[in-house]
Amino acid sequence: MKHVVMVVSNACAPDPRVDREAAALVRAGCRVTVVAWDREGSHASSETVNGYTVERIQNVRTVHRAGTRQLLRIPRFWREALARVRALQPDVVHCHDLDTLAVGWAVKGRRGVPLVYDAHEDYPLLMAFYLPRPLVWALAWLERRLLGRVDYTIVACTDIADKLAARGVAPLTTIGNYQSLELFDVIPPDEVAAARARLGLRPEDVAVAYIGGFSRTRQLQPLLDAAAAFPDVHVLFWGDGHQRPAVEAAAAALPNVRYLGWLPAEEVPLHTLAVDVVYYCLVPGYPGWPNTLSNAMAAGRPLIANDVGDLGRIIRQTGCGVLLPAVTPAAIQEAVAALRDPAARRRMGAAGRTAAEERYSWNAAARQLREVYDSLAL
Repeated sequence: MKHVVMVVSNACAPDPRVDREAAALVRAGCRVTVVAWDREGSHASSETVNGYTVERIQNVRTVHRAGTRQLLRIPRFWREALARVRALQPDVVHCHDLDTLAVGWAVKGRRGVPLVYDAHEDYPLLMAFYLPRPLVWALAWLERRLLGRVDYTIVACTDIADKLAARGVAPLTTIGNYQSLELFDVIPPDEVAAARARLGLRPEDVAVAYIGGFSRTRQLQPLLDAAAAFPDVHVLFWGDGHQRPAVEAAAAALPNVRYLGWLPAEEVPLHTLAVDVVYYCLVPGYPGWPNTLSNAMAAGRPLIANDVGDLGRIIRQTGCGVLLPAVTPAAIQEAVAALRDPAARRRMGAAGRTAAEERYSWNAAARQLREVYDSLAL
Protein backbone atom coordinates (compact mmCIF):
# COMPACT_ATOMS: atom_id res chain seq x y z
CA MET A 1 0.00 0.00 0.00
CA LYS A 2 1.56 3.27 -1.14
CA HIS A 3 1.71 6.10 1.37
CA VAL A 4 0.63 9.53 0.07
CA VAL A 5 1.42 12.51 2.29
CA MET A 6 -0.51 15.70 1.50
CA VAL A 7 0.65 19.06 2.84
CA VAL A 8 -1.89 21.84 3.32
CA SER A 9 -1.56 25.28 4.93
CA ASN A 10 -4.90 25.28 6.72
CA ALA A 11 -6.29 23.19 9.55
CA CYS A 12 -8.00 20.72 7.17
CA ALA A 13 -11.15 20.32 9.22
CA PRO A 14 -11.56 19.07 6.52
CA ASP A 15 -10.77 21.35 3.59
CA PRO A 16 -13.33 20.28 0.92
CA ARG A 17 -10.85 19.81 -1.95
CA VAL A 18 -8.25 18.10 0.24
CA ASP A 19 -10.91 15.89 1.79
CA ARG A 20 -12.33 14.77 -1.54
CA GLU A 21 -8.91 14.03 -3.02
CA ALA A 22 -7.63 12.23 0.07
CA ALA A 23 -10.78 10.10 0.34
CA ALA A 24 -10.58 9.24 -3.38
CA LEU A 25 -6.99 8.05 -2.98
CA VAL A 26 -7.98 5.96 0.04
CA ARG A 27 -10.67 4.29 -2.07
CA ALA A 28 -8.01 3.65 -4.73
CA GLY A 29 -5.97 1.67 -2.20
CA CYS A 30 -3.52 4.30 -0.91
CA ARG A 31 -2.70 5.16 2.68
CA VAL A 32 -3.07 8.91 3.05
CA THR A 33 -1.77 11.28 5.73
CA VAL A 34 -2.52 15.00 5.61
CA VAL A 35 -0.01 17.30 7.33
CA ALA A 36 -1.97 20.47 8.08
CA TRP A 37 -1.16 23.86 9.59
CA ASP A 38 -3.56 24.54 12.45
CA ARG A 39 -2.59 28.16 12.84
CA GLU A 40 -4.74 28.85 15.90
CA GLY A 41 -4.49 25.42 17.52
CA SER A 42 -8.26 25.06 17.37
CA HIS A 43 -8.54 21.42 16.26
CA ALA A 44 -7.42 17.99 17.41
CA SER A 45 -3.69 17.44 16.97
CA SER A 46 -4.40 14.18 15.15
CA GLU A 47 -7.54 12.47 13.91
CA THR A 48 -8.91 10.12 11.26
CA VAL A 49 -11.32 11.59 8.70
CA ASN A 50 -12.98 9.62 5.89
CA GLY A 51 -10.31 6.92 6.00
CA TYR A 52 -7.23 9.17 6.07
CA THR A 53 -5.19 10.61 8.92
CA VAL A 54 -4.75 14.32 9.67
CA GLU A 55 -1.70 15.42 11.64
CA ARG A 56 -1.77 19.08 12.59
CA ILE A 57 1.15 21.41 13.21
CA GLN A 58 0.07 23.57 16.12
CA ASN A 59 3.26 25.15 17.45
CA VAL A 60 3.46 27.83 14.73
CA ARG A 61 0.70 30.21 15.75
CA THR A 62 -0.81 32.93 13.60
CA VAL A 63 -4.16 33.84 12.06
CA HIS A 64 -5.50 33.97 8.52
CA ARG A 65 -5.52 37.35 6.74
CA ALA A 66 -2.37 38.45 8.61
CA GLY A 67 -0.95 40.03 5.44
CA THR A 68 2.80 40.54 5.31
CA ARG A 69 3.12 39.40 8.93
CA GLN A 70 2.28 35.92 7.70
CA LEU A 71 5.61 35.80 5.88
CA LEU A 72 7.40 35.61 9.21
CA ARG A 73 5.53 32.44 10.11
CA ILE A 74 5.63 30.53 6.83
CA PRO A 75 9.34 29.52 7.01
CA ARG A 76 8.71 28.10 10.49
CA PHE A 77 5.73 26.17 9.17
CA TRP A 78 7.89 24.82 6.34
CA ARG A 79 10.55 23.58 8.80
CA GLU A 80 7.98 21.89 11.00
CA ALA A 81 6.14 20.36 8.05
CA LEU A 82 9.37 19.14 6.45
CA ALA A 83 10.37 17.31 9.62
CA ARG A 84 6.91 15.79 9.92
CA VAL A 85 6.78 14.66 6.27
CA ARG A 86 10.25 13.12 6.38
CA ALA A 87 9.31 11.14 9.50
CA LEU A 88 6.26 9.75 7.68
CA GLN A 89 8.48 8.32 4.88
CA PRO A 90 6.03 8.98 2.03
CA ASP A 91 5.95 7.30 -1.35
CA VAL A 92 4.38 10.46 -2.84
CA VAL A 93 4.23 14.06 -1.59
CA HIS A 94 1.14 16.00 -2.71
CA CYS A 95 1.39 19.75 -1.98
CA HIS A 96 -1.73 21.88 -1.97
CA ASP A 97 -1.02 25.42 -3.19
CA LEU A 98 2.21 27.33 -3.51
CA ASP A 99 2.61 28.02 0.21
CA THR A 100 3.35 24.33 0.82
CA LEU A 101 5.34 23.48 -2.31
CA ALA A 102 8.73 24.28 -0.75
CA VAL A 103 8.18 21.37 1.63
CA GLY A 104 7.57 18.94 -1.22
CA TRP A 105 10.51 20.39 -3.16
CA ALA A 106 12.85 19.63 -0.24
CA VAL A 107 11.48 16.11 0.31
CA LYS A 108 11.78 15.37 -3.41
CA GLY A 109 15.40 16.49 -3.32
CA ARG A 110 16.25 14.27 -0.33
CA ARG A 111 14.18 11.14 -1.00
CA GLY A 112 13.52 11.29 -4.74
CA VAL A 113 9.83 10.46 -4.32
CA PRO A 114 7.24 11.75 -6.83
CA LEU A 115 6.00 15.29 -6.15
CA VAL A 116 2.46 16.43 -7.08
CA TYR A 117 1.65 20.15 -7.07
CA ASP A 118 -2.06 20.95 -6.61
CA ALA A 119 -2.76 24.61 -7.40
CA HIS A 120 -6.16 25.58 -6.03
CA GLU A 121 -5.69 29.13 -7.33
CA ASP A 122 -3.15 31.18 -9.25
CA TYR A 123 -1.48 31.94 -5.93
CA PRO A 124 0.71 34.91 -6.94
CA LEU A 125 -2.23 36.57 -8.71
CA LEU A 126 -4.51 35.94 -5.72
CA MET A 127 -1.97 37.45 -3.33
CA ALA A 128 -1.87 40.58 -5.49
CA PHE A 129 -5.10 41.56 -3.71
CA TYR A 130 -3.34 41.51 -0.33
CA LEU A 131 0.45 41.95 -0.70
CA PRO A 132 2.77 44.64 -2.13
CA ARG A 133 3.82 44.14 -5.74
CA PRO A 134 7.46 43.15 -4.98
CA LEU A 135 6.24 40.29 -2.82
CA VAL A 136 3.86 39.15 -5.56
CA TRP A 137 6.80 39.12 -8.01
CA ALA A 138 8.77 37.08 -5.49
CA LEU A 139 5.96 34.55 -5.24
CA ALA A 140 5.81 34.22 -9.03
CA TRP A 141 9.57 33.64 -9.12
CA LEU A 142 9.29 31.08 -6.31
CA GLU A 143 6.60 29.14 -8.16
CA ARG A 144 8.71 28.97 -11.33
CA ARG A 145 11.70 27.78 -9.28
CA LEU A 146 9.85 25.11 -7.33
CA LEU A 147 8.00 23.74 -10.35
CA GLY A 148 11.35 22.40 -11.58
CA ARG A 149 11.05 19.34 -9.32
CA VAL A 150 7.32 18.71 -9.75
CA ASP A 151 6.37 15.41 -11.42
CA TYR A 152 2.71 16.25 -12.04
CA THR A 153 0.77 19.51 -11.74
CA ILE A 154 -2.95 19.61 -10.98
CA VAL A 155 -4.83 22.89 -11.30
CA ALA A 156 -8.37 23.81 -10.33
CA CYS A 157 -9.34 25.89 -13.35
CA THR A 158 -8.58 26.21 -17.05
CA ASP A 159 -7.14 29.74 -16.77
CA ILE A 160 -4.31 28.48 -14.56
CA ALA A 161 -3.82 25.49 -16.84
CA ASP A 162 -3.47 27.75 -19.88
CA LYS A 163 -0.97 29.99 -18.09
CA LEU A 164 1.23 27.11 -16.92
CA ALA A 165 0.98 25.23 -20.20
CA ALA A 166 2.21 28.35 -22.03
CA ARG A 167 5.29 28.22 -19.79
CA GLY A 168 5.91 24.59 -20.74
CA VAL A 169 4.70 23.01 -17.51
CA ALA A 170 3.87 19.34 -18.13
CA PRO A 171 2.33 16.93 -17.37
CA LEU A 172 -0.62 19.04 -16.35
CA THR A 173 -4.33 18.41 -15.81
CA THR A 174 -7.35 20.41 -14.63
CA ILE A 175 -9.47 19.00 -11.81
CA GLY A 176 -12.13 21.46 -10.68
CA ASN A 177 -13.49 21.70 -7.16
CA TYR A 178 -16.56 19.79 -8.25
CA GLN A 179 -19.10 18.94 -5.60
CA SER A 180 -20.19 15.45 -4.61
CA LEU A 181 -23.78 15.11 -5.82
CA GLU A 182 -24.55 12.56 -3.12
CA LEU A 183 -24.29 15.28 -0.45
CA PHE A 184 -27.30 16.97 -2.04
CA ASP A 185 -29.22 13.86 -3.05
CA VAL A 186 -29.46 12.48 0.51
CA ILE A 187 -31.35 15.58 1.75
CA PRO A 188 -35.13 14.93 1.60
CA PRO A 189 -37.58 17.65 0.48
CA ASP A 190 -39.16 17.92 3.92
CA GLU A 191 -35.78 18.79 5.41
CA VAL A 192 -35.34 21.52 2.80
CA ALA A 193 -38.84 22.84 3.58
CA ALA A 194 -37.99 22.87 7.30
CA ALA A 195 -34.79 24.83 6.60
CA ARG A 196 -36.78 27.41 4.61
CA ALA A 197 -39.26 27.70 7.47
CA ARG A 198 -36.44 28.32 9.94
CA LEU A 199 -35.26 31.11 7.66
CA GLY A 200 -38.75 32.61 7.66
CA LEU A 201 -39.31 31.82 3.98
CA ARG A 202 -42.76 30.90 2.70
CA PRO A 203 -43.03 28.51 -0.27
CA GLU A 204 -43.86 31.41 -2.58
CA ASP A 205 -41.01 33.63 -1.38
CA VAL A 206 -37.91 34.20 -3.52
CA ALA A 207 -34.56 34.10 -1.75
CA VAL A 208 -31.27 35.14 -3.37
CA ALA A 209 -28.24 33.98 -1.41
CA TYR A 210 -24.50 34.42 -1.34
CA ILE A 211 -22.67 31.63 0.51
CA GLY A 212 -18.89 31.87 0.79
CA GLY A 213 -15.99 34.02 1.83
CA PHE A 214 -16.31 37.80 1.92
CA SER A 215 -12.85 38.33 0.46
CA ARG A 216 -11.91 41.19 -1.86
CA THR A 217 -12.23 38.87 -4.85
CA ARG A 218 -16.05 38.78 -4.49
CA GLN A 219 -18.27 41.56 -5.80
CA LEU A 220 -20.79 41.81 -2.96
CA GLN A 221 -21.39 45.57 -2.82
CA PRO A 222 -23.42 45.73 -6.07
CA LEU A 223 -25.88 43.17 -4.69
CA LEU A 224 -26.14 45.15 -1.46
CA ASP A 225 -26.79 48.32 -3.47
CA ALA A 226 -29.43 46.58 -5.58
CA ALA A 227 -31.35 45.00 -2.69
CA ALA A 228 -33.46 48.09 -1.96
CA ALA A 229 -34.97 47.85 -5.45
CA PHE A 230 -36.64 44.50 -4.73
CA PRO A 231 -37.85 44.70 -1.09
CA ASP A 232 -40.02 41.59 -1.42
CA VAL A 233 -37.01 39.42 -2.35
CA HIS A 234 -35.00 37.98 0.55
CA VAL A 235 -31.25 38.59 0.19
CA LEU A 236 -29.26 36.26 2.45
CA PHE A 237 -25.54 36.25 3.20
CA TRP A 238 -23.54 33.46 4.83
CA GLY A 239 -19.80 33.99 5.21
CA ASP A 240 -17.07 36.11 6.73
CA GLY A 241 -14.09 38.18 5.67
CA HIS A 242 -13.02 41.66 4.63
CA GLN A 243 -16.45 42.78 3.41
CA ARG A 244 -18.38 41.71 6.48
CA PRO A 245 -18.86 45.29 7.82
CA ALA A 246 -20.55 46.32 4.55
CA VAL A 247 -22.84 43.27 4.66
CA GLU A 248 -23.76 43.92 8.29
CA ALA A 249 -24.45 47.59 7.56
CA ALA A 250 -26.81 46.68 4.73
CA ALA A 251 -28.54 44.10 6.91
CA ALA A 252 -29.10 46.77 9.56
CA ALA A 253 -30.50 49.25 7.03
CA LEU A 254 -32.68 47.01 4.81
CA PRO A 255 -35.32 44.61 6.14
CA ASN A 256 -34.94 42.20 3.23
CA VAL A 257 -31.15 41.76 3.72
CA ARG A 258 -29.88 39.37 6.39
CA TYR A 259 -26.41 38.39 7.52
CA LEU A 260 -26.54 34.86 8.89
CA GLY A 261 -22.95 34.26 9.95
CA TRP A 262 -20.48 31.64 8.83
CA LEU A 263 -21.97 28.45 7.40
CA PRO A 264 -20.06 25.22 8.15
CA ALA A 265 -19.17 23.20 5.06
CA GLU A 266 -21.44 20.33 6.02
CA GLU A 267 -24.44 22.69 6.06
CA VAL A 268 -23.80 24.23 2.63
CA PRO A 269 -25.77 21.60 0.63
CA LEU A 270 -28.93 22.01 2.73
CA HIS A 271 -28.90 25.80 2.65
CA THR A 272 -28.11 25.93 -1.06
CA LEU A 273 -31.17 23.74 -1.63
CA ALA A 274 -33.21 25.99 0.68
CA VAL A 275 -32.75 29.14 -1.42
CA ASP A 276 -34.03 29.92 -4.91
CA VAL A 277 -31.15 31.76 -6.58
CA VAL A 278 -27.40 31.82 -5.91
CA TYR A 279 -25.44 35.04 -6.40
CA TYR A 280 -21.76 34.69 -7.29
CA CYS A 281 -19.90 37.56 -8.94
CA LEU A 282 -16.10 37.66 -8.94
CA VAL A 283 -13.58 40.37 -9.68
CA PRO A 284 -12.27 40.30 -13.27
CA GLY A 285 -9.32 37.92 -13.62
CA TYR A 286 -10.23 35.92 -10.51
CA PRO A 287 -7.42 33.34 -10.29
CA GLY A 288 -9.21 30.18 -9.16
CA TRP A 289 -12.07 27.73 -9.50
CA PRO A 290 -15.53 29.14 -8.58
CA ASN A 291 -16.54 26.73 -5.79
CA THR A 292 -20.05 28.10 -5.37
CA LEU A 293 -20.80 27.31 -9.01
CA SER A 294 -20.51 23.58 -8.31
CA ASN A 295 -22.75 23.84 -5.25
CA ALA A 296 -25.46 25.65 -7.19
CA MET A 297 -25.31 23.16 -10.06
CA ALA A 298 -25.47 20.18 -7.71
CA ALA A 299 -28.48 21.73 -5.95
CA GLY A 300 -30.23 22.59 -9.21
CA ARG A 301 -30.32 26.29 -8.36
CA PRO A 302 -29.74 29.02 -10.99
CA LEU A 303 -26.98 31.56 -10.58
CA ILE A 304 -26.62 35.28 -11.06
CA ALA A 305 -22.98 35.65 -12.05
CA ASN A 306 -20.51 37.48 -14.25
CA ASP A 307 -18.38 36.34 -17.15
CA VAL A 308 -15.12 35.53 -15.36
CA GLY A 309 -12.99 32.47 -16.14
CA ASP A 310 -14.59 29.07 -15.70
CA LEU A 311 -17.61 30.67 -14.02
CA GLY A 312 -18.65 32.45 -17.20
CA ARG A 313 -17.52 29.66 -19.52
CA ILE A 314 -19.60 26.97 -17.81
CA ILE A 315 -22.71 29.13 -17.42
CA ARG A 316 -22.55 30.02 -21.12
CA GLN A 317 -22.12 26.37 -22.10
CA THR A 318 -24.83 24.96 -19.84
CA GLY A 319 -27.39 27.76 -19.49
CA CYS A 320 -27.46 27.27 -15.71
CA GLY A 321 -27.79 30.96 -14.82
CA VAL A 322 -27.90 34.61 -15.83
CA LEU A 323 -24.60 36.19 -16.85
CA LEU A 324 -24.49 39.91 -16.10
CA PRO A 325 -23.13 42.21 -18.83
CA ALA A 326 -21.61 44.24 -15.98
CA VAL A 327 -21.82 43.84 -12.22
CA THR A 328 -24.03 46.83 -11.48
CA PRO A 329 -27.14 47.25 -9.33
CA ALA A 330 -29.22 47.80 -12.48
CA ALA A 331 -27.99 44.59 -14.11
CA ILE A 332 -28.64 42.65 -10.90
CA GLN A 333 -32.16 44.07 -10.72
CA GLU A 334 -32.85 42.83 -14.27
CA ALA A 335 -31.50 39.37 -13.43
CA VAL A 336 -33.64 39.12 -10.29
CA ALA A 337 -36.70 40.23 -12.28
CA ALA A 338 -36.08 37.44 -14.81
CA LEU A 339 -35.62 34.85 -12.06
CA ARG A 340 -38.84 35.76 -10.28
CA ASP A 341 -40.42 33.40 -12.83
CA PRO A 342 -40.47 29.88 -11.26
CA ALA A 343 -40.34 28.29 -14.73
CA ALA A 344 -37.11 30.16 -15.54
CA ARG A 345 -35.57 29.06 -12.25
CA ARG A 346 -36.55 25.44 -12.85
CA ARG A 347 -35.18 25.49 -16.41
CA MET A 348 -31.80 26.93 -15.46
CA GLY A 349 -31.52 24.86 -12.30
CA ALA A 350 -32.23 21.67 -14.22
CA ALA A 351 -29.63 22.59 -16.84
CA GLY A 352 -27.01 23.00 -14.13
CA ARG A 353 -27.90 19.74 -12.43
CA THR A 354 -27.76 17.82 -15.72
CA ALA A 355 -24.33 19.28 -16.49
CA ALA A 356 -23.12 18.34 -13.02
CA GLU A 357 -24.30 14.77 -13.47
CA GLU A 358 -22.68 14.45 -16.89
CA ARG A 359 -19.39 16.26 -16.35
CA TYR A 360 -18.99 18.61 -13.42
CA SER A 361 -19.16 16.28 -10.42
CA TRP A 362 -16.60 14.80 -8.09
CA ASN A 363 -17.10 11.28 -9.46
CA ALA A 364 -15.56 12.41 -12.75
CA ALA A 365 -12.81 14.33 -10.96
CA ALA A 366 -11.92 11.30 -8.81
CA ARG A 367 -11.31 9.28 -11.97
CA GLN A 368 -8.97 12.01 -13.22
CA LEU A 369 -7.06 11.97 -9.92
CA ARG A 370 -6.60 8.20 -10.07
CA GLU A 371 -5.27 8.57 -13.63
CA VAL A 372 -2.69 11.10 -12.37
CA TYR A 373 -1.47 8.64 -9.75
CA ASP A 374 -1.47 5.75 -12.22
CA SER A 375 0.81 7.80 -14.46
CA LEU A 376 3.34 8.17 -11.64
CA ALA A 377 4.10 4.44 -11.97
CA LEU A 378 4.27 3.84 -8.24
